[in-house]
Amino acid sequence: MTATHTVSAKRLVVQFISFWLLWFIVQIGLNQPIQRHFAGWSQEILLDLIKLIVWLGAAWWFLHQTPAQQLTVPNSQQWRVAWRFTAGYLVFGAVVVYLLFQFWLAHHGLRIAHGFIPEYWGRYFLVVGITEEFVFRGYFLNVLLKKTSLTTANVLQAIAFASLHIPRYLTTVPAMSLTSWIGNLISVFALGLLFGWLYACSHSLWPGIVTHMTWDILVTLFA
Repeated sequence: MTATHTVSAKRLVVQFISFWLLWFIVQIGLNQPIQRHFAGWSQEILLDLIKLIVWLGAAWWFLHQTPAQQLTVPNSQQWRVAWRFTAGYLVFGAVVVYLLFQFWLAHHGLRIAHGFIPEYWGRYFLVVGITEEFVFRGYFLNVLLKKTSLTTANVLQAIAFASLHIPRYLTTVPAMSLTSWIGNLISVFALGLLFGWLYACSHSLWPGIVTHMTWDILVTLFA
């Protein structure tokens, strides 16, 4: 594969580091003050708008700057629904059964978490899945698959995906324990591999988006 047909490694690293720093600044400069001074739906709407603007804007910009020949899947094509992707249904069903069984064992039944509030349907269901899948699978994995094997590309984007959760962990109050840090990063890395595999096999963002949304809302609802 010639260099003109792939995004350079240097460019990808610069894009990722720039986005990581941008999101860290947003967490400190916008999200934390909003969480201190707002509550309820006003807080939720502001946080959701910020994430939508920053993440969708970044993904759009990255793709806009990338020639079509450097993408594995054209942007318009990756938004098509992969209705015939049978593995997507199987993975989705397995995720739902696994999580519900885990929570049922842990709590001797399924009970909604005491800290769950209706606003979380926006943050942990509608917004997170779309924004994070568009950036990491819709752009980073999309261009990495043009450069290297599925295994290597998937591992690289999963590492990047996990590390982008660090700005939120760094700004969480009260501070997270080291055990929580390690456990969360390993879990997010594994999920990144799963979402990446769904994208690579289906050439569609939707299997990953739906599975991502479902994982986050079930964990928030029943954990």
